[in-house]
Amino acid sequence: MLSHMYPSPVNPTAGIFVHEQVQALRRLGHDVRVVSPKGWAPPLVRRWSSYRAVPGVDHVEGVPVLYPRKLTLPGARLGPRNADAMLWSIRRPLGRIRRRWPFEVIHAHMLVPDGWAAAAVGAELGVPVLATTHRADVLDLPARSDAQRAQVVQAVEAVDQITAVSAAIREAAEALGRPRRQAQVVPNGADTSVFVARDAHEARRRLDLPQHERIVTYVGKLVPRKGVDTLIEAMGLLAARPRGAPLLVAAGIGEMRPDLERRAHELGVADRVRFVGKVPHDEVAWWMAAGDLFVLPSLSEGLPTVICEAMNCGRPVVATAVDGTPEIVRHGETGLLVPPTDPDALADALARILDDPAMARAMSARALELGLSVYTWDANAARHAELYEELVAA
Repeated sequence: MLSHMYPSPVNPTAGIFVHEQVQALRRLGHDVRVVSPKGWAPPLVRRWSSYRAVPGVDHVEGVPVLYPRKLTLPGARLGPRNADAMLWSIRRPLGRIRRRWPFEVIHAHMLVPDGWAAAAVGAELGVPVLATTHRADVLDLPARSDAQRAQVVQAVEAVDQITAVSAAIREAAEALGRPRRQAQVVPNGADTSVFVARDAHEARRRLDLPQHERIVTYVGKLVPRKGVDTLIEAMGLLAARPRGAPLLVAAGIGEMRPDLERRAHELGVADRVRFVGKVPHDEVAWWMAAGDLFVLPSLSEGLPTVICEAMNCGRPVVATAVDGTPEIVRHGETGLLVPPTDPDALADALARILDDPAMARAMSARALELGLSVYTWDANAARHAELYEELVAA
């Protein structure tokens, strides 16, 4: 498994979804090892010092992980050279690993830089490459420059098999280039040992949340793409209604937090919004369980793992109808979909579920049923294992 996104002692939640996929593959009997390049930090630059704390080799819950160093600059300043830096960082390590351990498939996460570099190394070693496209690699990168678009096209056409987290992302990849094999949709999932249905009262006691409030939960970064500013505006609109605003519990960190707190004060809902900061991954399910519903007002998503997790906690979802989200949130069945950047529609959808307990219970049951049957890492791993076998046999 090749991914620049993977947990390390410095950031134990980075790329946790890749680790969960790896663990699911191991449960199927596959021997999986991870290469996760991390930034090389100049010794005199203090703000990058955390990179130096990442070990060269480690084990993450039994998974062997190699962390080769990679040239990295903040703000994506390397541009198209970032893919070159990825290739330079993995070429020799993967060659050494193959001589000791003859792996049969390279699975890369993100077409660029990981898939692009993996395709080059795979060709040199005679090993097939599967690459998973998530969102930014086919929606954001091609728009940055002609050179980066060309790299994404090269990756689409060079890897042996593409998997996409949603049909929307598959279509975006296929619009850029001609894959060698038909791209396959393999949705993200949830760790069903962590994200399970729990009693809301127990969760609220554990987290010191009020037992009889209407509670909406959000888990994610506090950054513009996640649309949390629209959620705060919707809270202000709900405050003006007869039942008032529910309690919004927002878990996550990001540069927008001061502005969001300021706007909540201006709208008179500061006492109805709790920013609880970064939550350990194993605790996220308790925060989801404490809410009556989960909300994700993003402007763009591939296929949000956090919705898979909320569904496996048995919670209805209110989300924006962007990219792959409508493929997982079934409007009127497992939750409600609204347009992005529309606080009125978002407020209406939140109130509709909060004010109709029977609807909420039906959506919760259906969300849990669908989550357990489709959106798990075990299901994701089983499908990828089939594709690995096809590549090896080809």
